[in-house]
Amino acid sequence: MIPSALEPDQQSNRWDDHVLVYEEVFEPFSTAFAELAIERLGARRGLHVLDVGAGSGGGALALAARGHTVTAIDAAPRMIARIKERAAGKSVSAEVMDGQALRYADDTFDAALSVFGVILFPDAVRGLSEMRRVVRPGGRVAVVTWTEPQHYELSAELRIAIDTVRPGSRPGALPAQLRFREREACATLFRSAGFADISIEVGSGDLVAPSAAWLADRIAFAPGMAVQLASLAADRDKVLQQFVTSVEAKQGRGQVRFGGRAFVVSGNVT
Repeated sequence: MIPSALEPDQQSNRWDDHVLVYEEVFEPFSTAFAELAIERLGARRGLHVLDVGAGSGGGALALAARGHTVTAIDAAPRMIARIKERAAGKSVSAEVMDGQALRYADDTFDAALSVFGVILFPDAVRGLSEMRRVVRPGGRVAVVTWTEPQHYELSAELRIAIDTVRPGSRPGALPAQLRFREREACATLFRSAGFADISIEVGSGDLVAPSAAWLADRIAFAPGMAVQLASLAADRDKVLQQFVTSVEAKQGRGQVRFGGRAFVVSGNVT
C-alpha cells in the first residue's frame, strides 16, 4: 500500500540536512546489518553491486572493502556528495537517483543491496522490483528492514523520557519503515516484487555512543527524529535532559549502548 502523504524520513530533500550527523551516529549501527546482508550476496569477490538508498556510504564502502565494485544511489544530493568524498580512490561510484525508477538497463549488476533504504520508498514493491530488474539472472538481492521495534532500545529510552516529562502523552503511529516488521510482510514484499526463493533471518546490532550526553546532542540524526523532537516545543530540552539522566542511571556516564534488531531478507533473481 502506498501512503498518501510522505513522512519526514521518506522525503529525500530532508536528508540533506542530516548527512554528517547520520554518518557519525547511525551509520556504524546500520553498517553492522549491512555486513550481514553482504554475506548473503555470495562469497565470490569482484561482483558489481548496486547499493540502493545508500545514505552516507557505509554499506557501499563495506562492499568495496570486500573486493566488489559498487554503484551507490540515493535521492539526497548531499548524501551522494558525501559518498564521493569518502570513496575517492575506491571502486565506488555514486549517483543521485530515485530508486523507484532506476536509470539502468536490465541485467546490469551482479547483485543489489539496500540497507534501511527501499523500505522507506512510498512504493517499496516498485523499488524492489527495479532492483530485481537490473540484476542479472543468478544474482542475489538483499534488503535490511526493521523488526521487533519494541527491542529498538534508543527509541524506547527516548519514549521513556517523553512520558516522564509529558505524562499521558501518546506515541504517534508507527513510521513507514516499520511496514515490514513482520516476517510475512517481508515475504509478501519480495513475492510481490517477483522473487520466489526468499530467505529471512534476524540480525542484531548495537548503536554505540561515547556517552548519553554526546548522543543527546546528536539525536536528531534523521528527519523523523528531528521532527519528533521539534514537536516537543518548549519541552525539548527537558526531554533530552531526562533522556541523559535516565540512560546514565542505567549505563553510567561513559560509553552507552542501545540494541536493535532487523531482518536480513534476500532472494535470487531468476
